[in-house]
Amino acid sequence: MRIMIIGAGSLGLLFAAKLSSFCEHMTVITRTKVQADHLAQEGILLDGKSERLRTTRGGFIEFHYYQESDKSLTSGITPVQPLDYIFLMVKQPAITKELTQFIDSRRSESTYLVSFQNGIGHEAVLIGGRSKKKLLLAVTTEGARRESLTEVSHTGHGITYIGASEHINLDHENSTHHLLVNLLEEAGFQTLMSKKMEERIWSKLIINAVINPLTAILRVKNGELLQSAWTKELMQDLYREACLVAEGKGIKLPDELWQTIITVCEATSRNHSSMLQDIEQSRPTEIDRINGSLLQMAKELSLDLPVHHTVYRLVKALE
Repeated sequence: MRIMIIGAGSLGLLFAAKLSSFCEHMTVITRTKVQADHLAQEGILLDGKSERLRTTRGGFIEFHYYQESDKSLTSGITPVQPLDYIFLMVKQPAITKELTQFIDSRRSESTYLVSFQNGIGHEAVLIGGRSKKKLLLAVTTEGARRESLTEVSHTGHGITYIGASEHINLDHENSTHHLLVNLLEEAGFQTLMSKKMEERIWSKLIINAVINPLTAILRVKNGELLQSAWTKELMQDLYREACLVAEGKGIKLPDELWQTIITVCEATSRNHSSMLQDIEQSRPTEIDRINGSLLQMAKELSLDLPVHHTVYRLVKALE
């Protein structure tokens, strides 16, 4: 199987490191030439509780970079043989018109694009003029932290769900996607095909909207949110407000979603959320695509979300 991963942050490096030895060929696209050069020289170092490995170029994995300001990009990116899958593992704000054009230039008619973004609303941009069947959505609870340009820590095992972007019947293509699921399983990722991606995407959106901004504002690890009655009350308020938006949009959420949020905090208790990492490293966060998207939908539904509004403004102030 031939796979391209666009994005060399924590999840991009994690998936690339674990998948590289099981693929016929893999290409990793980074945001900067500096990172691509370091990866080409050193490979990816993956460190986890029960695993430690370093990839080598070795003909199976290569690294290139993409910058919108560099229209020439890097030579040799266009694959000689068609790609089976492109994993898009950048943050939502990075999905620009230029990036989608870059993706389209690397896709054949048989290439599937798998979107790993948090939040909602990016599907329409990614589909463009192509068949909706060629876009798959992915939700993962794998935990990872990028330690340097070439090093990533696997901080927690989770589940990866993959499915169609809308209510599309993929039964006749299941054999193809089962090969992908088997590949991910072989690489150590628990993976399931799902026909309830809308529910899973909304669940992930709400989990992120409850946990991430509070960790960023308070500068605490995920598990520390459960150590105070005050933070748990804030979490519950954020959760209840988000559920109002889901109800207004006609989305049926799992009955156990609140307990899932608690479980995620416990399972990733030592993790720094991606939003906290962004604040610590003076980068823009995904607050506009997470809590901001809920606020926008609430406005359209004439709903008031005072707690989301407050945490949104606090994170924007920290940015």
